[in-house]
Amino acid sequence: MAARLMLAIILAAACRIASAIDIVQIGKPAASIVVPQNALPVDQYAARELQYHVEISTGATLPIVVEDQLIPPGSHVYLGNCKVTAAAGIDASSLPGNSYIVKTVGRDLFIAGKDGRGNPLDLDTHEGTLFGVYDLLEEQMKVRWLWPGKLGEVIPHQTNLAFAPADATVRPLLWFKQWRSGKSEGERIWLKRQRFGRSVQPSYGHSFGNYWPRFGETHPEFFNMLPDGTRRLDPNTDNDPQYVHMCVSEPALWNQMISDWKSRGSPVFLNVCENDGWAGCACDRCLSWDAPDPDNPVPFDQRRQAMLDVFEGRKGNRGLWMLQMGSLSDRYARFWRTIAEEAAKSRPDVKVVSYVYDNYRKPPLREKLNANVLCGIVPQAVFPYGKIESEIFRKDWSGWAATGCELFLRPNFTLQAPNFPVFYARTMGEDLKFARAHGMKGTDFDSLTGQYSTQGPTLYMLAKILNHPDASVDSVVNEFCGAFGPASASIKEYFALWESIYPDYPTPDFTKVSRAKSKYGGGTYGPFYVVAPDIFTPAVMARASAILDKARNQATGDVTASARIEWLAKGLKQAELLLAAERAYERFVDSGDKTEFTAARQALNDFREQNAEYDRINFAGLSGKEPTWDRPRPSPQTHSAG
Repeated sequence: MAARLMLAIILAAACRIASAIDIVQIGKPAASIVVPQNALPVDQYAARELQYHVEISTGATLPIVVEDQLIPPGSHVYLGNCKVTAAAGIDASSLPGNSYIVKTVGRDLFIAGKDGRGNPLDLDTHEGTLFGVYDLLEEQMKVRWLWPGKLGEVIPHQTNLAFAPADATVRPLLWFKQWRSGKSEGERIWLKRQRFGRSVQPSYGHSFGNYWPRFGETHPEFFNMLPDGTRRLDPNTDNDPQYVHMCVSEPALWNQMISDWKSRGSPVFLNVCENDGWAGCACDRCLSWDAPDPDNPVPFDQRRQAMLDVFEGRKGNRGLWMLQMGSLSDRYARFWRTIAEEAAKSRPDVKVVSYVYDNYRKPPLREKLNANVLCGIVPQAVFPYGKIESEIFRKDWSGWAATGCELFLRPNFTLQAPNFPVFYARTMGEDLKFARAHGMKGTDFDSLTGQYSTQGPTLYMLAKILNHPDASVDSVVNEFCGAFGPASASIKEYFALWESIYPDYPTPDFTKVSRAKSKYGGGTYGPFYVVAPDIFTPAVMARASAILDKARNQATGDVTASARIEWLAKGLKQAELLLAAERAYERFVDSGDKTEFTAARQALNDFREQNAEYDRINFAGLSGKEPTWDRPRPSPQTHSAG
């Protein structure tokens, strides 16, 4: 069972055999918070967070005391590596980063973590003591952080507060948990409260971006052969070196990679991620490393001619010539294993890291790997993300796990449907539980786009399940909706409406989507607002408004619940304005009269300006994905795994 879930059981068991530690009695402090004389920033921040939540809950302000000062009588919560902590035999120094020990001695509670000296809000600052405080707040006080800002804090009120005795060592569930972005202070605080951080700092990301400038002229054999037999930048990707791909069967390339790695001191992680986009090399040796792809309509022995026909424009899209080869997963698995075997001669614990991505996403048919290879699965799904996409993800995950490699999740799920109320919380929640139960070592989500008031339950699900993989997805949805007090049933109905149309809406017109991509750019992730009117119809939007009106009436007199409902309403209003602008734009394209579109877009911009502060603090996605109606730009045939 997960370590943090074990904590709750240990605390509950201890409660039956020992008395609780009084923290607040009848609204008055009964304990103090003690930090070391030379407290790390993590210790200080943990103390303030504990003090803040206890005060909001009870009205009592626990004093924060430096251990060499006069310590008040009563109970104490010692945070970090105090002298008294060491005297009690509590030492977390040998634990992994972000781990902690929680222990009760008499009337005192100790939380001592494996901590670093950096900013507590930074991704790579180790902060076991802070995570211990957050676990305590969740388990003992039932605190929840649904979204950034005070409005998203759920801190139950109570007059008396006592903490159950404990004795546990708690390690992170995952090596690393990252959710990209989080640039605002409120988001950084929220991410930390959800225990995002890295106890292990792996190295990965598209790794060959500088190889063409370094070796393009001197070592053309390092690079993929194009279907015409040349080794050069692909003219179909704007001759951009960041999209050049490698000849992964070339021994000279392996030697250069190993040499580069050794020159950096042979770190534990060796990044071999291909550059962005569909990969491929048409040389005989690379082709011989492939296994026949049963899903590829091109006969295995006719792939070379098929590639050349596409590359030279006789068939299909020139930029997708490499897709005629089918899945390249066996080729890449053999490449990774080869590099890992060579690197392990110098460092047996090496982790060769690569993405599992695009046309090497499907599991290999014959190649096997081992724990020296760490693969970051980039699922196929961005939009839509429903049952079919979930089944593909699980099949891919299971297939790669069966090769013997270790896995982390590097999805683009949250880049979809900017500022629209899509609901895929249950699908994603169940998939995260599946991955966690089948060997997931870490996560790196791209990105936190901040659409909290339209996609709140889904974003909360992501954070919650990574901390509590044994929680049911229904319980997480209920927890979110329960924060709306007397209107909780209506809010559950509100999000059930979005779930009923996404991901189970009728298949959109992807010809329309493809045309929009060609005109506006946006790659895989957009522009969603072009297809949105087919999903968020006037009837659906009217139904959503009616549900929120009902919720308003139910929440009358509950200030917090009412504020949260208005928060949802702002997200809905912004979606309505986006839809109106898109419909007006379509009419402008047909008629040539821009008057209606200009007015609709101005209404959208006015709304954003009027809610700029609200956007910055509570919404953080209101204007984060600006539509590009009248600003066409080219769209290269690439994806982004970052």
